[in-house]
Amino acid sequence: MNHDDLISSLATTTDEEVAGMVSTRTRSELAEHIMSTPVEPAPARRRRRGLVIGVPLVVAAAGTAAVVVAATTGSPASPGGPPLRAEPAVLTFSTQGKYLVVKVKDPLADPARYRKEFAAHGMNIRLTLVPASPSVAGTVVEADGGDGIQMISGKGKCFSGGGSCPVGVRIPIGFHGSASITFGRAARPGEQYTSTNSAFAPGEALHCVDIRGRTVDDALATLRRHKVSAPIFHYEEGGNGGQAYNVGRDKIPGTWYVTTADPWAPGQVMLWVQRTRPESHGDAAAYYRRLMSGCPR
Repeated sequence: MNHDDLISSLATTTDEEVAGMVSTRTRSELAEHIMSTPVEPAPARRRRRGLVIGVPLVVAAAGTAAVVVAATTGSPASPGGPPLRAEPAVLTFSTQGKYLVVKVKDPLADPARYRKEFAAHGMNIRLTLVPASPSVAGTVVEADGGDGIQMISGKGKCFSGGGSCPVGVRIPIGFHGSASITFGRAARPGEQYTSTNSAFAPGEALHCVDIRGRTVDDALATLRRHKVSAPIFHYEEGGNGGQAYNVGRDKIPGTWYVTTADPWAPGQVMLWVQRTRPESHGDAAAYYRRLMSGCPR
């Protein structure tokens, strides 16, 4: 299923639900941070691992795509009939110097509506929003094309593993090229993530809950105590590059070992497992130490 299918199949949501996707505190903090943050050239393409690795759509003032509440208003009453209600815009456009500032009013709209509103401004831009795990929701998870489009970086506002935290874009006024931009948005209960970070990253379900190196039975007992479930298990035959399988719990012995975990859906993770106890050293060990920095010992 592609991004468009994922977005267009979602049920509509109320203004109150949309507003609740990003806290007031997060919006104000990020807005203040971005106002003083330099911009970077848009990458040709962001590549993602496994379930699609991304980085943490939030409200910001300086040209970022941002979630805001969309108020639906009706048009004047038609003669002899009830008031006519115009379809509300899903994007807002304003200018900032030589750039066009675009904000997302409805993060669950059909992507065709985003493209239509960009086209009304003479731009061929394909914008999609995909359900993302908590530390990824709010950032650009993929960007393709668009010479002159700039990324707005919110360094320190998310943990991407690579240090970049693109929280929005600025589009040059008069832009006539084509581009495709994908943002992560907050997932609804039961909705599977399309873009994820490590399950141990700050803000994720297993931050400060290190189950790596434990047996499956032991790890699952720990997950239950933290009200997290694991509906899917990933393992590979023949090591890295071998045949990979995603299976249910009934296919995995409790004596196997957990090597890592990825977010799967709100309150759920996918466990990566293998027959033998994993070793932790080198770059991988350093990466997980960074993820767990600040956790109680």
